Amino acid sequence: MDNPPNNNIHTIVRAQIVFLLSTLTEDNFDRNQAEIRSLSEQHGLETYLHFIRRLIVHSQARLQSTAAPSAFDTSTSLTFRLLVQETQRLARDPFLADRFRDGLDRGEGDIFRHFDLARFADRVGLRPLERLVLASSIVTAQTRKELALQAASMIRVEFENAVLALCQHPSFDHADLSPSQVAKLLSNLLELTTPETPILDGSQREALIAAAQAKYGTEVVAPILQQIIPHLSLSPGTTLVQVFNQLGPEITSDTETARALMHRFGFSDANSPKDATVIEYMVVLARLAADGSVLGDVGSLVRAISSFSSPINWHEVIKAFDIVDRSGVDTATLKLLIAILLNAPRDVEIHAVAGFWSAWRNSLYQLRLLDALLSLPADTFNFVTLPGRRIVTMDDTLAANVQGSTWNSLDLFEVLVRLADSEHVEVRGFVREMLDKAVRISAELVHMGLLEAPQTEWNEIRSEYSQKLLAMFLAGHPNHQLVFMRIWQIRPAYLTSAFAAFYKESPLNITRILDNLDALLDVKPFDFALDVAALASRREYLNLDKWLADNVASHGAEFLHAVIEFLDAKMESEKTTRISDPAVESRTMTLNPLTITIFLRVLRNNSNIMHPSDVDYCLEVRNACLQIHPRLMNLTPGLDTEPGFSVVNYTPEIELEVDGIFKQMYDEQITIDDVIAMLQRYKNSSNSRDHEIFSCMLHFLFDEYKFFQTWYPSRELAMTGHLFGSIIQHELVDYIPLGIAIQTNLFEFGLRALSRFESRLSEWAPLCQALLDIPHLLEARPDLATLLRRALASGGENVGDARVAPVSRAEASVVFTAINPDRDDDPFLSPPEETSDKILFIINNLAPVNINSKLEDMRVHFKEDHSRWFANYLVDQRISTEPNNHQLYLQFLDGLDRPSLLGFILQETVIKSAVMLNSEQTMHSSSERSVLKNLGSWLGSTTLARDRPIKFKNISFKDLLVQGYDGGRLIPAARSTVFKPPNPWLMAVISLLVELYHFAELKLNLKFEIEVLCKSLGIELDTVEATSILRNRPVADSLTGPALPDFVGDIDILPIGGYDPNAQINTNSQVLSLSGSGAVESHRTVGPQLEQILSELVHHVSISPHLGPLASNVSFKRAVQMAVDRSVREIILPVVERSVTIAGISTRELVTKDFATEPNEETLRQAAHRMAQNLAGSLALVTCKEPLRSNLSSHMRQFLNEQGFTEQMAPDQVVLLLVQDNIELACRVIEKAAMDRAVADVDENFASSYEHRRRHRQTNRGQPFWDVSAMNSNFSANLPDPLRIKPSGVQANQISVYEDFGVDAKRHWSSRPSSTMSYSRNDAPAYPPSPAVDQSVAGPVALSHSEAMDRFNNLVKDLEAALSQLPMQSLAALPPNHDVRQIVRQILYLAVESTDRHRTPLLMSQKIVQLLYKTSQQLTREVYVALLDQLCRTFEDVAKEAITWLIYADDERKLNVPVTATLLRSGLINIAQQDQQLAKFLFADPKSSLQNFAAGLIRECLTCDPPLASQSQFSVTIEVLSQIMQSGKANEETQRLLDDLRGVRRGSGSDYFLRQTNGKTDTGQLREKLFIWFQQWVGIFQRSPSPEKAFIPFITQLTKQGILKMDDVSSFFFRVCAESSVNSYIKSVTSGDFPFSYAYHALDAMSRLVVYMIKYHGDASGVNNDQAKVHYLTKILSIFGQAFQQKPFLRFFSSLVNDLHTIEASLGTAYFQLLLAISDTFSSLQPTYFPGFAFSWMSLISHRLFMPKLLMSENREGWSAFYKLLLSLFKFLSPFLKSTRLRGSSRDLYRGCLRLLLVLCTTSPNFYAFPSNVILPDPYLRNGGYDSIPEMGPIPPILSDFTAGLKSGELRAYLDQYLLDRLRVPAAEDVSEAYDAKAKSGSSLFNASDPGVVALRYLVKNLDSEGQYLLLNSIVLHLRYPNAHTHWFSSLFLCLFLDTNDDSLREIATRVLMERFVVHRPHPWGALVTFIELLRNPKYDFWNKNFVGAAPEVSLLLDSVGHSSSTPN
Repeated sequence: MDNPPNNNIHTIVRAQIVFLLSTLTEDNFDRNQAEIRSLSEQHGLETYLHFIRRLIVHSQARLQSTAAPSAFDTSTSLTFRLLVQETQRLARDPFLADRFRDGLDRGEGDIFRHFDLARFADRVGLRPLERLVLASSIVTAQTRKELALQAASMIRVEFENAVLALCQHPSFDHADLSPSQVAKLLSNLLELTTPETPILDGSQREALIAAAQAKYGTEVVAPILQQIIPHLSLSPGTTLVQVFNQLGPEITSDTETARALMHRFGFSDANSPKDATVIEYMVVLARLAADGSVLGDVGSLVRAISSFSSPINWHEVIKAFDIVDRSGVDTATLKLLIAILLNAPRDVEIHAVAGFWSAWRNSLYQLRLLDALLSLPADTFNFVTLPGRRIVTMDDTLAANVQGSTWNSLDLFEVLVRLADSEHVEVRGFVREMLDKAVRISAELVHMGLLEAPQTEWNEIRSEYSQKLLAMFLAGHPNHQLVFMRIWQIRPAYLTSAFAAFYKESPLNITRILDNLDALLDVKPFDFALDVAALASRREYLNLDKWLADNVASHGAEFLHAVIEFLDAKMESEKTTRISDPAVESRTMTLNPLTITIFLRVLRNNSNIMHPSDVDYCLEVRNACLQIHPRLMNLTPGLDTEPGFSVVNYTPEIELEVDGIFKQMYDEQITIDDVIAMLQRYKNSSNSRDHEIFSCMLHFLFDEYKFFQTWYPSRELAMTGHLFGSIIQHELVDYIPLGIAIQTNLFEFGLRALSRFESRLSEWAPLCQALLDIPHLLEARPDLATLLRRALASGGENVGDARVAPVSRAEASVVFTAINPDRDDDPFLSPPEETSDKILFIINNLAPVNINSKLEDMRVHFKEDHSRWFANYLVDQRISTEPNNHQLYLQFLDGLDRPSLLGFILQETVIKSAVMLNSEQTMHSSSERSVLKNLGSWLGSTTLARDRPIKFKNISFKDLLVQGYDGGRLIPAARSTVFKPPNPWLMAVISLLVELYHFAELKLNLKFEIEVLCKSLGIELDTVEATSILRNRPVADSLTGPALPDFVGDIDILPIGGYDPNAQINTNSQVLSLSGSGAVESHRTVGPQLEQILSELVHHVSISPHLGPLASNVSFKRAVQMAVDRSVREIILPVVERSVTIAGISTRELVTKDFATEPNEETLRQAAHRMAQNLAGSLALVTCKEPLRSNLSSHMRQFLNEQGFTEQMAPDQVVLLLVQDNIELACRVIEKAAMDRAVADVDENFASSYEHRRRHRQTNRGQPFWDVSAMNSNFSANLPDPLRIKPSGVQANQISVYEDFGVDAKRHWSSRPSSTMSYSRNDAPAYPPSPAVDQSVAGPVALSHSEAMDRFNNLVKDLEAALSQLPMQSLAALPPNHDVRQIVRQILYLAVESTDRHRTPLLMSQKIVQLLYKTSQQLTREVYVALLDQLCRTFEDVAKEAITWLIYADDERKLNVPVTATLLRSGLINIAQQDQQLAKFLFADPKSSLQNFAAGLIRECLTCDPPLASQSQFSVTIEVLSQIMQSGKANEETQRLLDDLRGVRRGSGSDYFLRQTNGKTDTGQLREKLFIWFQQWVGIFQRSPSPEKAFIPFITQLTKQGILKMDDVSSFFFRVCAESSVNSYIKSVTSGDFPFSYAYHALDAMSRLVVYMIKYHGDASGVNNDQAKVHYLTKILSIFGQAFQQKPFLRFFSSLVNDLHTIEASLGTAYFQLLLAISDTFSSLQPTYFPGFAFSWMSLISHRLFMPKLLMSENREGWSAFYKLLLSLFKFLSPFLKSTRLRGSSRDLYRGCLRLLLVLCTTSPNFYAFPSNVILPDPYLRNGGYDSIPEMGPIPPILSDFTAGLKSGELRAYLDQYLLDRLRVPAAEDVSEAYDAKAKSGSSLFNASDPGVVALRYLVKNLDSEGQYLLLNSIVLHLRYPNAHTHWFSSLFLCLFLDTNDDSLREIATRVLMERFVVHRPHPWGALVTFIELLRNPKYDFWNKNFVGAAPEVSLLLDSVGHSSSTPN
């Protein structure tokens, strides 16, 4: 009453609902129902409940009465219908079901108080699942007790059927429960409000959850259960273990579900389970498991328990299995233990497995459990997978075969050793049994485990087995290397004692001991062998020098790296030992200095083969050796020997004297400054004994360093530090590997030493930085921090080396080999100190004003002997740092007039320049670069400025620039009357600088330097032609020049700028990219391997000749090349990496699996290479094409704009054409890169596999091999025999799979040809990079013009002699290294090496042209044209003169058709220019010889294969010839040519061809004419970017000639086209003319011609164009009805289908009709008629543009056509399938057929198997009653004529009569009526008395066994998806099985069914249903039949098949 208006509204709404109910009619039923629902939904739940209650009240009569529905009025019936629909709606949604519950519970009146829920459900017609939904809603809430009891009863009755319905798809009519609705239902049934009385028992609970999981999947149901289980309703007293096991392993496999169950029993993070509770659970589970109970997923439970916050001591849980009275080990307990071990947390301090390692009360049971676990297969359980201590680790490469052994556990052997000391005999005996078993499995692990066990006392068993195993390994066990290496590492004394005892046993054993020594020396890793070798050498057992040399020869850089690491580890260990406080013992055996010298000497002698990264590493290690052992340095003054190669020793007298000096110093008898002065005096002395004392004093000081920390008192240490620092300050040593110790005792020493050389700290920047990083040093000396920072700031530019010690000149890596100072090994003589001081005084005071006086003084004191010394001083100290005084010094030297002195100064300048150029410091320090610049200026001033040359042997400037560019060291640094333009030497250097300026990414200051240089020389930078040295040379230096590539069409492989031997091209070179990136950056970006591939890319860039002047423009070509190069570079790395990664993973997984037993590593390698290359190449090709296309378009435009080609000059059409021409080339480059990289990747991945096989072959010869890296599984045993892995290795049929990867590497199915197909410029290169020239040739040898021509003439004679003896007619047929190719290379070298590079090439080209026109041999022509072509490319003058003469000269010699054709083919002569010029000659003078030449040339170009040109390309010449003919001046050749071109001789075209078809003698001529026309079309197709545009004029000409007007001529034309195409293919394949794609050009052209004709063909009347097109195609295809080859016609038909698809839009409705016409052609070409075409035929009928088009056609119009083709395939396979075994090609064809059927099954199930909308019911969850399945009713359509087999012999008539007679029998009338009724209603019916059934039963009983088998087989064939036929034939089959008394018939029936199930799934649904019914239904008594148990194998087979067929997937 609080809200009256609202109550009024509800009253009105309820009244309206009552009104709508009372006015229900058939017409308004739906409308009223919708309006009622709308009202009730809008106005609250109470309104809806009122509506439900009104429905029930109004339908009370119907609900309680049993009368027929017709007895009630319409209103009642309609109301009841509404009730039924609304109840069903509520019952199908657990959320809405609550409304029904509330409506009943709150209803008033007797009908609600006494409501009968079961009767209501029956009356309404609710299904079991609907009843379960309503009842579950009632029981989950507080309702009336009677109603709740009824609901609970309904749940119990309907539960099983409801669960089965829940599994169906869908559960209701066209509807399913959503996941949220399922969650609600589960919650209602499992989360009851009264948990003491759960409505479902444990089995029902499990069944319900299992059904939900089966229907919706674990991923949906698991989260639901995690929400429900914490509130699960359980009976009082139920334990966690009981519920856990009731739920079963499937449900509890989810960890979160198990955790939720723990929550149900009160566990949480706040109340975590305790150890005792967990132990109790596990004990109960163990007991239940032992009793055979099914447990839940214990692993999941363990993970759930471990997830709580409180950690569980799982090792205590394991120890809980220590039961005193337990003796035997059962499988269930073992599984439980494994589950705990494998799922217990691993990130804890003590893992569960530790429970086994502790002491047990029942030790024998502990051992038995361990033994059982150790006996399990590795894939079931392995101790190695658990945390613990290992005997051998994964780092031990020798232990690869035992690393994964379950015995590889040190904890296990600790337990065994402990229990071997047990007082119980039985325990000790079991330990022996386990050790015996372990010895058989892995003796090496047992031996090492016993030795490594931590127990110090050795018991009897341990000693016994150790001695026994030691004897075994000493005797020569295969793994003795591993054992002895490990013993050496852990117990070296044990090993040496063993060897001694072995020797004592018998002196003859010394040979075996030495054998073991040799074996130890062969051990990898090398560090162990090196350690053994060092010790053996020390004891004189081994010649260490020889051993090291042998290993370097065997292992190369890898061994050298190991030696460096070995020395590094030894020195680090010694250093740690020395500086540790307190002192520690050395971890390794120390090396004596003599042994170290041997190692260092080997490293130095083999530095050339050392890995580049190891060079610096080696220097660091050597410095460490010198630091630890200073006696390795020779500190004698003036002795420049490299340290480390000898040990310095002194005589006792010297050492005694030095010892006395230091004693005086420490006794303070002399001062430290006195000692320093003494050292200075000894150093500068010329007395050798003084030098020896000086060296000994320094060595004594360094030797004492190791005692500083331990033995030196503070006073003496401070004095020593003062002395040490003073030595550094006064530069008494040139090279000291400093090591500053910072520990307590050395702190004061370091400070004292630093204080003495503070002024030199700037020279040691890394030392300053290291000192700044020591906090307590700065705290003690804050002033030192300022000093160090100032030293860093002032010396920053001088810091070039990261090491503390500066590197001497000898150690600097040589970058510039182009600068070579003259060697002078004689030591220079220094003047006496008095003289040197006077000379230096003169130089110091030298000035322009006093130069004359100083010259006088200099002449007095200077002697010739001092020239070398003075030159060194002047260059090193003055000239290099005082550029302003250069002129002063030059004037001084000129005045001194000492020629020898000038020579020495020049020499010292070159030496100093070489040192500075090769110094890394020069790159980083501007001051160093200033020195270098000063030296360059001085060098030019003393040589070039004075008209003196710089010798090439000393400095090669061009090479210097190239090497500077390569090393990233281009730092540029001129007055002469000789060395100025046009001096050739100077201009060559300037040209190279110009190339650097334009083509290398130099820094701006470097470009500025070049500009300044050119300006100072008066040279315009833009007028100098750049060289091509940088762009066409290898990055790696080589002494060899390039050789000429092999000839195919031209010589484009050579450098773009010309042929230059100095470019040094070879097959492995890395050519400088033409893109914007610099050399160094490019190489760093893509790496050397890809750079090599990219270097060849620019030479093959294609530019179409159709672009006219642009095609020959050098700048245009350069822009295109740069664009292609840049585009490829941008994407090649990611594409290659991705492709190689995917291919590598796939290859590794598959090959490892398939080759697990293959012992031959070469077979493995080849298979892996093939597969990886194929996959990587294909992936790269697919991935890169579209990005490349986009890149090419953008970069083409960018680079063309940069070169000045605007969009007006080069429009978008030009860019698109360039992209189209080069896209394939770029793709192939990336593909090749991926394939090459894949090989390296495979070898890296399979390195260990190769090694395992090599080792197995050496140690286990004759034994089967198994790859340890392969998955150890028995999956192979379940595979068919051809796929099964054999112990003997890979079989031939299996390896063929991998061989197929290598087939067709050239990709025959290539794309269509590009728009440019010219012979030379855009095809494959004429020559690949050639082998290097003779190694003795260090550089090009200059030849005079006459010498070059003499050698040229001789080479030409040799060439002609060689060519005259060759039978081949093409240069392409010559082998790559043939003598002819070598001679060609030498000729080209002559042209380049001549001093006269203008006249010599011109004369050579003239001579070649003369020889070209004289020869009559085609091979000779091609060679001369190739030579001429390359000369034209290299020398611009030759190109201008030669090509001008060849085209424009009026010379009778040129009228040579073969020569001109060869020139046109090579591209030297442009066809358009030739056409125009030839027309001019004819127009000016149409002489007969010229006409003959023109006619012959045109004929040759049109008819050769492939055609050189089309008729339109000679249009001008043909036009002129036509004019000549009209004027009457034409000769016979001209007339014949024009007649042939027009297709007429004297009459019209039609008459002529009519005469030809009627006259047999003219058939050959007609064939020739038609062939010419087709060749013209092939040429158009190849060259035109849009062949369709050229098709119209071409077809117009054909029509004019009458070729297409008459059927016989047109048919003949297409036959000629087909024959010509096939012949072209055969010719290409036979001649090996690759790429293979060229062989298909003619076939593709014919396909395109046919398609264009179809497209433009139409009905003359225009009425039915579609029919006309189909008829025309059928006519064309009718010519292919004779024997033909497989591949060409496969290509033709594939192209035809593909081309038709491209014009599908233009064809409209005719497209499908054309496909049907092609289908008819395929039918006529079926394999039965053409067996050789079978494979291609099957590929064609399954073509992606053919088969799907037919199957997806409207109204299934294409089904019959494809059905016909499939029948043809089956018909052909039928004879092969009748045989028991398929072999060879028949097997492959059968496999292909299976794959085709699989494709049909998955893509077109409607055609093949069953309708796609049918959802198969689960056959396992149904116990009969298939009549209720709705899908069983409809009768399936059968498209084939299934009555065809009954037509012969009037069998069908007899059968019809029999059936009609039987149907007339009165007893069958009722049956017939019922059958008709069922059939009309769409239901299936089987009746045993049906006439058809009677007839079939009669046949079954009276046929023999074969007949019965065939009949039953035909019946089972109808057991398919759910339909009327399946139901009827299933019933028939079961009826026949039940009715017969003949067990043989039952056995045949069983066989027929079993044959469907012994194969892999999927099995036919209908057959599966039938077989399950036969097995399950007791009325068939199947398992008691005699044949079931007739033989054991039959029983086993039936059990297996029965299990697999009656168990769901």
